[in-house]
Amino acid sequence: MLAFILAGFACAPLEAAESLYSVAKISVDVTAKDAVAARDTGMAQSEQRAVMTVLKRIMPASAFASLPELSKDDIDAMVSGVSIRSEQNSTTRYLAVLDISLNDKAVKQFLQNQNISFSEDRALSVSILPLMIDGGSVKSEGPEGWREAWEGLDLSHSVTPATILRPRPNLDAATVKSVLAGDAQALASMQEDYSYGPLVIAVGEIDHGQFVTRLAGTDAVGAVTFEQSDKLSGDAKAAARNAAEIVFGVLENRWKVSQEGEAPATEVKHEEGGATDEKSKEPAEVPRNVVAQVEFSGLKDWQDIRGRLMNIAGIQGLEVNSLSARAASITFDYAGSLGKLQTELGQNGFEFGEKDGNFVLRSR
Repeated sequence: MLAFILAGFACAPLEAAESLYSVAKISVDVTAKDAVAARDTGMAQSEQRAVMTVLKRIMPASAFASLPELSKDDIDAMVSGVSIRSEQNSTTRYLAVLDISLNDKAVKQFLQNQNISFSEDRALSVSILPLMIDGGSVKSEGPEGWREAWEGLDLSHSVTPATILRPRPNLDAATVKSVLAGDAQALASMQEDYSYGPLVIAVGEIDHGQFVTRLAGTDAVGAVTFEQSDKLSGDAKAAARNAAEIVFGVLENRWKVSQEGEAPATEVKHEEGGATDEKSKEPAEVPRNVVAQVEFSGLKDWQDIRGRLMNIAGIQGLEVNSLSARAASITFDYAGSLGKLQTELGQNGFEFGEKDGNFVLRSR
C-alpha cells in the first residue's frame, strides 16, 4: 500500500509538468514607477503571454485571425496558478522567471464561446542536439550560450515535446557537416548512436558578424531542413536565445500544419511561382517575401516583438537585415495576401502600414 501511494505521488508532478495548459520559464523584466507597479505589470504581462501561448498551442493556425482581443477578465478566468522560479526586485524594476498554469476547462469554454475549434493532439517526443562547430571539433556549449538558450525554452509543455541531448564524445565535425548537407547515411548513423528516434541537430555558430542557425534531421512530421542568419547586435547570448526560440517555433508550426491536413515543407525557403488547387483551378496562396521596418522602444521591446511575430500563423523564415537601437529591418515569407497579414498582425497587437513606400510595423 505504501509503495502504491508513493508511486502515485511520484507520477503526479510529472503529469502536471507536461500539461499543454502550463507554460514554464516565462522571463519577466519590467520597469515602472515603483516596485509594486513593476511587479503587477510583470505579472499581468506574463499571464497574458501564458494564455496566448496555450491558445495558440491547441488552436488551428488558420483560426488565429479570428481570435478576439483578450480582456483582463478573460485572462483572470483562465489563469489558475503562478509559480515563481526566481525573483528579484529593486525600487523600480521587477525581474523574474515564472511558471503559469491555466484551467483547461476555462480555456476550452472560452474557445467554444468563440466557435473556435481546438485539438489536444501532440507529436511524439523528439530529441534535439544543440551543437557548436569550432573548426574541426564539436562542442556542446560556447560563450554564446547556445545550449543554455535551448535549456531556457519550455520544451516539455509544447505540442511538439522535446528532450535536449548532449553530444557523444566521439562525434566529429565532419559527421555533423554531412548531416547538414543532407547525407542520409550520416543522419542514420547519428540516430543509431542516439537510440534511433526522431533526432534534430541544431547547430548555432557565429560567422562574419552573423549568428547562423541550421537544423537538420527528422522530427515528428518527417525530414526537416532549416537555415537562417541574424545580424549580431553585440549580445551573442541574446542572439542565441532568439534563434533557439525561432527554430523551435518552426518545429511546432510544422506539426500544427500537418495536423490541419496540409503538407509541411521540408525546407524553409522562398520560392517564386505557385501551385494550383485542382478543385478550384485558382492559384493557391504562395509565400510572399515581405520586407518591413520594425520600430521599437528598446532591446526588450524588440525581443518581445520578434518572439510574437514568430508565433503568427504563416510567417516563416524571418531574417534580420539590420538592427539599430530603435529600429530593425526584417524580411520574412508569408503565405497569403497582404490584407490577411495585416489582419493577423492586428489581432496580435501590431500596427502594420505603409510609409514612404515601405512597410512599417510596431506594437500598438
